[in-house]
Amino acid sequence: MAVVVTEQSIAEWAPNEKVLLDAKSLLRKGALKKLAKNDDGTLAFGHCDGSGSSPYAVSMDLATGADKPTVRCSCPSRLFPCKHGVALLLAYAQKGALFPVEEPPKDLVQKREKQAQKAAAEKKPAAAAAAPRVNKTALAKKAKEQSDALDTLETFLVDLVSGGLGGLSGKSIEAIEHQAKRMADADMKRTAGVLTRLASYVSGEWLGDEDDDDAPGVRDVARGLGEAQEARIAFTLTQLYTTVRRGKKALEGKFVEEGTTQSEADAQLESILGKAWRLPELREAGYWVKNRRFLELAHERSDDEINEFATAIGFLVDLDDGSVVCEVTSLPFHTLPFTKLRSSRLGTLEIADAALYPGDLVNRRVRWDEKTEGVIRERPREAADYEAVHRHGKPLDPVLRAMRNQLKNPLHPLDAVFLVAAKKFGDVGGELVVEDEAGMRLVLRNMNDGRLPSTDALRHAAAAFGPGTLAVRLYYDLLKRAIYGDPLALFVGDEHLRLRA
Repeated sequence: MAVVVTEQSIAEWAPNEKVLLDAKSLLRKGALKKLAKNDDGTLAFGHCDGSGSSPYAVSMDLATGADKPTVRCSCPSRLFPCKHGVALLLAYAQKGALFPVEEPPKDLVQKREKQAQKAAAEKKPAAAAAAPRVNKTALAKKAKEQSDALDTLETFLVDLVSGGLGGLSGKSIEAIEHQAKRMADADMKRTAGVLTRLASYVSGEWLGDEDDDDAPGVRDVARGLGEAQEARIAFTLTQLYTTVRRGKKALEGKFVEEGTTQSEADAQLESILGKAWRLPELREAGYWVKNRRFLELAHERSDDEINEFATAIGFLVDLDDGSVVCEVTSLPFHTLPFTKLRSSRLGTLEIADAALYPGDLVNRRVRWDEKTEGVIRERPREAADYEAVHRHGKPLDPVLRAMRNQLKNPLHPLDAVFLVAAKKFGDVGGELVVEDEAGMRLVLRNMNDGRLPSTDALRHAAAAFGPGTLAVRLYYDLLKRAIYGDPLALFVGDEHLRLRA
């Protein structure tokens, strides 16, 4: 099957952002010449002006049998693909249908044949038998690198904590960032992200508190750490310590112990050790569901300025079992000019096959392959769909118990989305409160993260439509050491009132 080339995939294949920008510049300048393709469009070739005395020969092969094309260029660049190759990919994505059909150069045909022969040889029994030994060696090497990285992180955390918050300095921030790089090099990207966030908390950058008097490139500890900042730093250190402890158990094969489910163990392998699940792996491991119906409760976008990622999350209720799952799309900032995050789902989704990620979480991630025909159908919502939403609304007591259970693991999120059956809303002591049929109450507050005040929207919606089923994010306030509710949507009859713009 030929690889599909899109501007989004090209941004992912480019070795860095500079190459991508240079490729666009070449395209604008008209540096690509004599572009053509073969009769089935799986080979594209031509020339590109560069710094050499003569144009470079550049080509791409989409029938590689892999998940990305083979890009070749005669330039001396060590980057792969180079800017000339990326420029050809961009040109093909934009105007490939207009490329003239020509007989490809003989050397490209020969290279394709050699590549096909090599792929066929690797499928022979002898080669297949040898593959596990190679994989085991690679896995052992990676495990050793990760174990060493965790040992270094543990020593670093002991030194950092022993000095107390008063001992933090600009050198501490540099040391934290060095540890983040070490984790990233060991393919532990989540841990690297946590360390990057810690550096931001210490410097005050997450609050926009950078000192303008500092020399360029110099970062120092924020002046006068506030209670909220200290709470975030303390919790992040707890996360890192837990990462070390559980990461070592995972590497030693001792992670599945009493009190730890296989699902949670697999989830921690992903979050701690950087395992990136593929759909076939999830299916084989049993993390798979069939014939599910989902209705989106809320959809929101967040920008992680620290790690430079944009994320869109749709919270979906399973209309059959009532579980609330999340559909996640996350993209690095530099790809946003070429692609978009997923928009809100307005209909009812009928999913034939989907992966349900492991983990003892309230909101497990759901994912499916939309490129596969027949996997997803989005139809208009019906009265029965809304009846199912109301049927799955829960009293506050089991909801709060589920939230507290999730909080037991420091590596789990501090928030989760639930459906609550609300009997009434009211103000108590100046704060909005939801009360269930049993008289149990929950204080509703907006999370202090820049989102719009949905509590105000809920006041107006409840006054106009009355109580109903509330989609609410429960979150743990580190400073207050209490759980609050952040309202997302209100369902009254067959009305879906989204409380966020």
